[in-house]
Amino acid sequence: MGELIVLDSGLDVPALVSALVSLLALAIYALNQAGKENNDDDDSSPGGGLMQPTS
Repeated sequence: MGELIVLDSGLDVPALVSALVSLLALAIYALNQAGKENNDDDDSSPGGGLMQPTS
């Protein structure tokens, strides 16, 4: 006739550990990618880029 919904306010440790591990992996990935950016100008890659002067 009706549904029983249980609202559990307990701490979900496996989900918290999984979230922290994922956040740590994302932070390590982001820090490793920071030095490899390309500013789309002639000083970083041959062949030009988006910021070429027009004449």
